Amino acid sequence: MILYLQYRKQINDFFNTPIGRSFVTIFFLWFALSGWMFRLFIIATWVLPIAGPLLIGTLANNLVIKGACPACKRQFVGYKNQVIRCGGCGNIVWQPKGGFPGRGPGDFFSGGGRGTRGSKSDPEIIDVDFEEKS
Repeated sequence: MILYLQYRKQINDFFNTPIGRSFVTIFFLWFALSGWMFRLFIIATWVLPIAGPLLIGTLANNLVIKGACPACKRQFVGYKNQVIRCGGCGNIVWQPKGGFPGRGPGDFFSGGGRGTRGSKSDPEIIDVDFEEKS
C-alpha cells in the first residue's frame, strides 16, 4: 500500500507540471474526439445497472459474518470489524483479529498484518485449579 501511495504522489506531482498538464489535455482531447468516451458512456449505461447491484452485494457479503453461537446455537449476524455478542446468552461469538486501518497496533498502514499485536510478549495465562468441597 505504501508503494501505491508513493507512485500516486509521483504521478500527481508530474500532472502538476506544465508538461503533465499538456499530456492530460492532449489525452482527454484524443479520448473525447476519437469516440472512446462516448462508447464508454454507452456501455456503462447498459452494464452498470446490472453489474452495480451484484458488485455491491458481493462487497457487503465480504464485510458481514454470519453463524451460530457455539453455546446456545442461536444465529448471529454482524460486521467483521466489530465485536459480536450472542443475543441469547450474551457470549462473545466474534472478535476481530489484528487491527483495522487507523486503529493502532496491527494497523494496515504501519506494516502490521492481520493477527499481529503491538507487543511481542505472550498474553497472560492464568492457571486455575478447582477444588470440590464435600
